[in-house]
Parts: sequence; structure tokens; C-alpha cells
Amino acid sequence: MRRLFTRSALVAVATLVLLVVAAAPASAHTISGPRPSNYRSTVTKIEPPAPGVSVWIVDLGNKTQLTNRTRSDATVLGYEDEPYLRIGPDGVFENVHSAATYINRTRQGGVVPQGVDTSPTLAPEWRKISDGNSWAWHDHRAHYMGLTLPPIVQNAPGKFHHISVGEIKFVHNGVTSTVFVALDWVPGPSSLPWIPAFVIVFAAALVVAVMPRSWKALAGSIAFLVLVDMTHTITYEIGRAGSNATKVVGFFTGSFVSIIVWVGAVFTIIGLWRRRIEALYGVVFVGVMLALVGGATDLSSLWKSQLPSAGPDGLTRLSVVLLLAGGAGVAIGALVRGIRSDRISRSRAEAEPGGWIRTLVVGLDERELRRIAADLDIDDVLAAALHEAAVRMRDTADTLANGALVLDIASDDEQGVHTWSISGRPATLDAERGPAEPVAARIAVAFPVLLQLLAGTVSLDDAIASGRAKYTGDPEIAAQIGPRLLESAATSTSPTVPSDDRASAP
Repeated sequence: MRRLFTRSALVAVATLVLLVVAAAPASAHTISGPRPSNYRSTVTKIEPPAPGVSVWIVDLGNKTQLTNRTRSDATVLGYEDEPYLRIGPDGVFENVHSAATYINRTRQGGVVPQGVDTSPTLAPEWRKISDGNSWAWHDHRAHYMGLTLPPIVQNAPGKFHHISVGEIKFVHNGVTSTVFVALDWVPGPSSLPWIPAFVIVFAAALVVAVMPRSWKALAGSIAFLVLVDMTHTITYEIGRAGSNATKVVGFFTGSFVSIIVWVGAVFTIIGLWRRRIEALYGVVFVGVMLALVGGATDLSSLWKSQLPSAGPDGLTRLSVVLLLAGGAGVAIGALVRGIRSDRISRSRAEAEPGGWIRTLVVGLDERELRRIAADLDIDDVLAAALHEAAVRMRDTADTLANGALVLDIASDDEQGVHTWSISGRPATLDAERGPAEPVAARIAVAFPVLLQLLAGTVSLDDAIASGRAKYTGDPEIAAQIGPRLLESAATSTSPTVPSDDRASAP
């Protein structure tokens, strides 16, 4: 189990490192994004209106944004009615002598540095901070600053409450306008209706990941979850304050952990499509990260009323459920599947030459045999096992001198029936995919029964007699090839299966 534990440990370490790097006090789906909330800040009116100047609340009340499309400046006043911001055609400027310049640095409120004179009577000293005509800032008159719920909310948190009205002033063309901002408490919905959806998505993802030979289905599931996560992340960023360029920069800086996971998912999907067992560990990593970063981090969206996403709230909540449940499901399922496959790979590697199938089959009842057979990659097993069987038949090759032995192996995978042939000249008798002509004999058998025939726990005669195998051809050929199917018929000089005849370990 050393290899399994090593790979699992690497996945766990990589996941923990990314989570530690991503951790931030204000983190939502992006590092600096606003968190879902029940507080709603809304601009109710601007009195008197200022044509060409618009003000609205962004980032769920975290910021107030003013855009000035006129040719004259709009000056936002601070907490003591001092000039704070100047926004106009020449760009955005802040007054270094305004206390608001420093207090508004953070959502929680900044501190004025020592030695800075912020007397409201001082003449403004403007410092340029942007070339644009729009700016968003943390104005504490527009959101709730308390560390605990307001008393009116504490008494009835399940009801709507109007908490206060904040006033933000700006001067444009000599006229002072007041922006009225209503602060309300809007209770969120119940999260209970999402529990059945979570269970269904988790169960479905778990089944897809555990289901044997579901490589393409699992790859499709990972691709779908990544697409959901990308949409979820982009809609979060679209709702942010600032220009499109600012949002693009914020997307790549605030969502870098998600981007790393998406890149890892691409390689995982390629590995799954190629049916590489190592890709299962990529599934564990991607699944865990999607569940934690895209799902658990935004879990409060299920019971909060104000969501930062630009999309419909219902779709945002559905995305959280899909990412949390789906990511957890595929991660756990892939881990279980990896443990099973590791057992199979170890059995094959540790078996004596010519006895690896017997190691897998002997001692298993019918139910356990079917489960083990379902975990195997049929093409991989057939490529190796039938090549070895062909080598064992070379000393009786005259039996197949007039035609090939064709095997139709039934399976539960998407292909249904795998057809292989053993044919060729006596010294070069070998196995190949597909039916070879002419056909001297044909055996139709289920994959688990073929494993028993190769392991020697069931003879070809008994399988035919019991109806577990269907044989067409000369009975003499069956009598000759039946014993040579057994691994125990191999000699110590049997050649090793060429590496190019084998697929990766199942």
C-alpha cells in the first residue's frame, strides 16, 4: 500500500497548500470578494438630481460608486463635509487632508496616520489615483458597521427590518446633492430544500466515480463541474465594482487558486480519457478543491438573501450545491476506485510469472469475482492474458492450422462484446483484436468466466456443459486448446509480454 499512501499524501498536501494560500479573512469565491449577507443597501434617491452623474451601491453595500460623465468635476464630501474625492474628466483625485481618505481604506474602517492634518477647514491637497471618470470606495454611511446584529434584528431576525438611511453628499456645478441610502435587513431563505438536491448530486457523482470503466463518464463529470465553477467564478466577478479591465485583473488575481484547479482538471480529464489510473488521484485533488473553494466557501449563499453573483440567485445556489456535493462525490468515489485498482495492480505485480490472473480469481465467490472483473480494464487484461495463452498454444499450433480461434467476450462496459482472435503460423501464434478469418472455432463467454478459464478454476468442458460458455467448431479443437488456456500450462521459458501489447495498469 506504500504507493497508494504516497499518492494520497501528495494529493492531501497539495490541497492543503492551496487552501492555506487561498485563505483570507474576507474571502468568498474570490480572495477579496464580498460575502453573502442579509444586509441590503440601496440608493433610494438623489436630491436634487445631477444630470450626467450617477451613484449606486456595489459589492453588497461594501462600496459606493460614482460615475461622472460630464465635463465638470463632482466632489464627494467626507464625514465632516470636507472635500474628499474629486471625480471628473481629468481623472479621480483624493484629498490627503480628508479623514475619509484614510477611514475609507477598508470595509472595517481605517485609521488616520500620525502627523497627517485632517482639519476640515484646510484647503484640499489633491492626489491623483485614477485616470477614469468612475470610482468606488468604502463609504461607511452606506453599510452597517456594527459587530453584532442591530437590536431590532436581534428581536426578530426572520422578519424584514428597515434599519437606517445614510446620506452621502457631492457637489457638482456648484450644487450640493444628497444621495439617500436605505439600509435594510432582508432575511434569507431556508437552506433545507437544498438538502435533497445535495444528496442526489453527491450520490450520482459517487456512483460515476466508483463505477468500473466509467472513464469517459468521469471525465465528463469533471468537465461539467469545472464549467460550473468557471461560470460561478465569472458571475461573481462581473458583479464587482470597477471597470471591465479592473474586473479582469481582479479575476486573475483573486481567483488564481481556482485557475490552478482548472489547469489541473485539464490534465486529469486527458488522463481519464486515456484510462490512466493515475488520473484518479487528479480527480481526488480537483474534486476536493472544487468542493471546498467553489462550494463550502460560498455555502452561506444557501441561506443569505444578498448574493454577490451577477446571475440569478437560484442558479448561484444551485452552483454551490453542485460544486460541494459533486466535488465531494467524485473525490470520494475516485479514492475508493483507486484503492481497488491498486489492489488489482499489486496482485498482478506480485504474482508469480504466468499466474497473475489466478492470483486475482482463486478464492473468490461469484459475486466477488464479478466485482473484481468490473474493476479491471478489459482491453488491458485481454491484451496481456490472450497473448500469454497464444504463446502456450504454440506447441499445439497445428490444431489451429486451418483457421483462427475467435473469442467473443461479453462485458458490462459501453462496448458490450470484445472480440479477439488467436491465429498465425505455429511459431508465431498470437492474439489480436477483432475476428480473424477463416474461423476454425469460436467461443462466446462472459469476461468473469473467461478469467476462471484462464485461472483454471473452471474447465472449458464444464463451462460449455453448464452453458456458461458457447462453443462452435470441431470438438477436437476444444479438447486441444482447453488445457492450454490455463495459466498453469505456462512454462518457465514463456516469453514476457511485450510492453507495447499492454495498456496501463487497470
